[in-house]
Amino acid sequence: NAFLQVQNEVVGSPIFLMQLCKNNRHVEIQIVGDEHGNAVAFSGRDCSTQRRFQKIFEEAPPAIVPPETFREMEKAAQRLTQSIGYIGAGTVEFLYNADENKYYFLELNPRLQVEHPVTEGISGVTL
Repeated sequence: NAFLQVQNEVVGSPIFLMQLCKNNRHVEIQIVGDEHGNAVAFSGRDCSTQRRFQKIFEEAPPAIVPPETFREMEKAAQRLTQSIGYIGAGTVEFLYNADENKYYFLELNPRLQVEHPVTEGISGVTL
């Protein structure tokens, strides 16, 4: 069986199981934090359309995410930025499950993504 095969690959290594998210989207939110503990979230982008791990196009703001949920995501990105004392510009990435209207933290990239001009265009802020 598949579980035993994986278990025997590297004996003693942890095995992680994840729930399959159908109808999910990759949503990124730009953040900026300062040395005084302040943080700002600057809108976001749906970066789901990718080929070979390269983004083909982005939609901003992400139309699939209801506005109230997207605002929650922005606030979560802002809280994360403040809670770790992050200083500078960065990108918080989430997995959004449209079927359940839930989002899950993926990672914080400590840099602006190459797609940040999309956020600049809709927020009116030069990052």
